[in-house]
Amino acid sequence: MREFEVDREGAAAVIAAARARAAAGANAWLDPDETRSLLAAYGLASPAATITHDADQAVAAARAIGYPVVLKLVSATITHKSDVGGVALDLRNDAEVREAYRGLVERLTALGWQDQMQGALVQPMLREGLEAIIGMTHDASFGPLIMFGLGGVNVELLKDVAFRVHPLTDRDARELVRSVRGFPLLGGWRGSPPGDVEAVEEALLRVAQLAGDHPEVVEMDLNPLRVLPPGRGCLVVDARIAVRG
Repeated sequence: MREFEVDREGAAAVIAAARARAAAGANAWLDPDETRSLLAAYGLASPAATITHDADQAVAAARAIGYPVVLKLVSATITHKSDVGGVALDLRNDAEVREAYRGLVERLTALGWQDQMQGALVQPMLREGLEAIIGMTHDASFGPLIMFGLGGVNVELLKDVAFRVHPLTDRDARELVRSVRGFPLLGGWRGSPPGDVEAVEEALLRVAQLAGDHPEVVEMDLNPLRVLPPGRGCLVVDARIAVRG
């Protein structure tokens, strides 16, 4: 099993902080900054992002990042942001960002869920590449299971996913990526741009190493993972990570 140079101490500090606020016997979800820090400690890159708490902050963040941008709900309890209109794509100017933020607040208020909103994340709008997903969950019998699939936010509809038991070898990662039905898309199906398959395999191995180094991490969902063209790597566009309290 390949070992990468990682920041175990930095990762441990993030996990400890999350566990300290968890209720007894419950899991704690990392906030976006903690999630980015933990992933970065294991060499898993994310696009630039800023957490904002009102429309003015969102506009300032969008200007700093550069248009177009994406605005996403930040919530520790709402797991499927798209179901509540919590993701606004391709925002091209200040007015669209303001409207997206205000619309998000209004929808959650109408549902009586406004207290579940901790702000909104502003990120650059990424158009290039394919969407995939990498996940990890603990099975009572087998321990950590590593998952890979194609489809990003549509993965639940497409159900094009495969699993391997931890620990993961180079060969396991290679086979896992190639075991999904949509793998030809990563190879450039019918002239479409190919994806960086080697980077995906490496990302799987890094997630597996994180799971092995820190058994307190009980669930990871890197979705979508944006797979860029060969030699360009991949980016974790969104992620949810839970640790045992």
